[in-house]
Amino acid sequence: MILFGFSFLFFSHFMQENIKKEEEQKVEAYLSSIQEEQTEEDYSGVLEIPKINLKRGFYNLDSKQNNVNKNIQMIETSLFPDVKFSNLILASHSGNSRISFFKKLYKLDIQDIAYVYYNTQKYTYELVDKYDVVKDGTVEIKRNKSQTNLTLITCDKKNKTLQNVYIFKLIND
Repeated sequence: MILFGFSFLFFSHFMQENIKKEEEQKVEAYLSSIQEEQTEEDYSGVLEIPKINLKRGFYNLDSKQNNVNKNIQMIETSLFPDVKFSNLILASHSGNSRISFFKKLYKLDIQDIAYVYYNTQKYTYELVDKYDVVKDGTVEIKRNKSQTNLTLITCDKKNKTLQNVYIFKLIND
């Protein structure tokens, strides 16, 4: 029985590592050769936050893959960073599952850097604010509307009734 348990744990870990490697390969493929014509299954962009070792693609609003239960989800009111004073809003889980891509956001400090790769460009953002809101299906985004922003939203790791909001401002384009 113990041997079976160890075998199951090893197999489960092996499968998760395989899935993680496949996703990393997709991100690298996107970054190394951004295609002129994208299909629904191609990433729209990639979010990278070096401090927490996050590098993950996200999909267009109309993609079936744009779902918080599968990937990082781009929220409906988002605009890409090539639009002046836009706000790219991304959400993901923060738990311990395979799809908890924002599980380390709590480690971010003001002035930490995030990158968004979109349409052959690398956009650099700096964290300027972070706050909590009640988890009720809506999030009030408090940002300077005369800046181009990136907003990340995730569930609070300790308090299941709260969501954490991280506001970044574009510092170069």
